[in-house]
Amino acid sequence: MKKRYSFFAKWRKQDVKFLNSFNLIKTIKEGYDGFWIEEGEVYEKIMKKFSGKKNFFSEKQPLEFSVKQSGASFSQEDLDNSKYFVLASHSGDIIDSPLPKNEYQNQTFDFDECNFIKVNKKQKAPFKTKTPIWKKNKITFSFDCESDFLFFKKEFYQEILAPLGLKYIEVINHATGKPIEDTIQLDIPIAESKILIEGSAYDIYEPRCGVKQYARQYLDFFPSFEEDFDFHICYTKEELDGGNKRIIISKEFCELLVKHNIIKYEFGYLVPMKKIIYD
Repeated sequence: MKKRYSFFAKWRKQDVKFLNSFNLIKTIKEGYDGFWIEEGEVYEKIMKKFSGKKNFFSEKQPLEFSVKQSGASFSQEDLDNSKYFVLASHSGDIIDSPLPKNEYQNQTFDFDECNFIKVNKKQKAPFKTKTPIWKKNKITFSFDCESDFLFFKKEFYQEILAPLGLKYIEVINHATGKPIEDTIQLDIPIAESKILIEGSAYDIYEPRCGVKQYARQYLDFFPSFEEDFDFHICYTKEELDGGNKRIIISKEFCELLVKHNIIKYEFGYLVPMKKIIYD
C-alpha cells in the first residue's frame, strides 16, 4: 500500500521552480494551486522543504500551505493477501440518477437529516428508472449518485446469483409504475459483524445527528470485521459520510465477478480489507 497526499498553497516563484524540478502529475503555477503525490522519496523531499522547521534545507512555508492524506493505492500483492474486499467499482454502465430525479430520495429511502447531512439511511421502496437498454456483454449498472446499489440483468441473476442464495428487489419503470421485466436490484444483506473502524484512518468525523459516520476516501486497508462469518456479498453496518455503506465481497465472489467481466482484479475495482487472524 502507498498513501497519497494532497498539497495546496499560494506558491511563490521559488516554490514553483523547486516543485517543477520533480516529475509531478502537473506543472505547478505561481499563486493558488494544488497537486497530489504518493509517499516516497519525492514526497519526503517536499515535506522536508516545507516542514516549517528552521534549518538549512527548509524555508518559510508559502501562504495557506496545507498537506493531508487524500487516499491510498494498493498492489496486486495487497489484493492477493486479502480474504475480503470493498467493491469500489465495476465495468457496467453508470446512470446519472434514479427517477424522479429531485424526489427519488424521499420516495425510496427513510433517513434522518440535520444540517443537510443524512444518517440512518434505509431503503423502503424499489428504485424507479427508465427501462435500461442492455448493451452487448453488459449485465450490470449502478447510479452515479447511489453507487452502493447494484443492478443486474435478470437473466444473469437467475443463472448465476440466485443459486448462491442471493435475493433481489424489483426495479420499477418510472413511466408505467410496473416492474421492469429484465432488470433487478441485488438485495445485499447487512453484515453479521461490525468492522474494527474506531480509531482507524477512516475515523475522522465527530458524530453527526447522534450517529457516527466514516470517511468515503480509501485511506488505508479497509478495517476488518470484528468477527468472521460466511458470506458472498454484504453491506457494512457502519455508514460513510452521507449515509451510504460499503459493499464487501468475499474472494470467491470476487473471482465470480472477474470471470463474468464485471470487475477486473486490480485496485480501482477492489480495495483490500485488512487481514487478521480470528480465534
